[in-house]
Amino acid sequence: MSVTYGFYNSLNGDRKYNAEQVSSLFDGLIIDGVFASIGTAFAVKATTGITVNVGIGKAWFNHTWTLNDSILPLEAPEAEVLLDRIDAVVLEVDATESVRANSIKFVKGTPSSAPSNPTLTNEGTVHQYPLCYIYRKFGSSAITQADITNMVGTESTPFVTAMLQTISLDELLGQWQSELDQFVDARQDEVDQWIASEESDFTEWFDQMKADLQAEQTLLDQWVATEQADFLAWYNQMKDQLGEDAAGNLQNQINKDEIKRILLVGFEDGTKEFSEDGTVITSTASDGRILTKTFTNGFLTMTSVLKSAAGAEVARAVKTFNADGSLISTVVTYS
Repeated sequence: MSVTYGFYNSLNGDRKYNAEQVSSLFDGLIIDGVFASIGTAFAVKATTGITVNVGIGKAWFNHTWTLNDSILPLEAPEAEVLLDRIDAVVLEVDATESVRANSIKFVKGTPSSAPSNPTLTNEGTVHQYPLCYIYRKFGSSAITQADITNMVGTESTPFVTAMLQTISLDELLGQWQSELDQFVDARQDEVDQWIASEESDFTEWFDQMKADLQAEQTLLDQWVATEQADFLAWYNQMKDQLGEDAAGNLQNQINKDEIKRILLVGFEDGTKEFSEDGTVITSTASDGRILTKTFTNGFLTMTSVLKSAAGAEVARAVKTFNADGSLISTVVTYS
């Protein structure tokens, strides 16, 4: 039938009209959508447990109207045990002959490690329009308002604001998102600049501290060299004056004294290496012996370990300091 018309009074049943013809009165006057001025436009709110409330509202879709004139509680499907999913609360228009009804219902999403919105039906005699999407965390036993993403006013479910006109919030939301992105970028630049400044200050402080330690070590090495030369001169003099047994005992004592001196002040010659954080100083003597000084407990504990050229531990010393840098104790052990 190419031309239809109406309405005329029926005479003996010769003029009959169906619901679609009556609804066609609004074609061109009302465009499908939700009436923004009625109730809360089907706003979905979290309540307790897995129940949500759909607010009062009225809509016009597919030549039919839907009115919810009181709060409508809906119970969501139970959450999954292992995977998340996204469910939808939809306004469904079902023109199937066996149904011919509109309803508000849940559409369960597909469980996934990266869930997406469920696919809604929008063809033939069944059309579904999302009122909201709800993120369902696996194992959860309650829905919060933060889990709910409203869809009324978007392109999927637009508002009817006046005859011949609908509005979509997509453009407005896009503008807000753009402004939010600009704000986040500005704050990110400030944070990056602060981090760079702090890193520069720390590097400068660390380099100065390492230089100071190296200068102090140089002065200490010079003092040790002088003291050792004096000691050796005294020892050679005493050795000539002592008998063989006494000299042997003295030699053993001197060996321990020499080891203790090395543990506390280092070698006379060789090389030194510093770790990047300044907590480990490794000295290698010309004869292959290795002395490792390790600072722990915020530089309040120093452990010195002397190893032979073959890598065997000879002795170790542990120094502890007060917070003001004064020495508390020194413990030396020999292998």
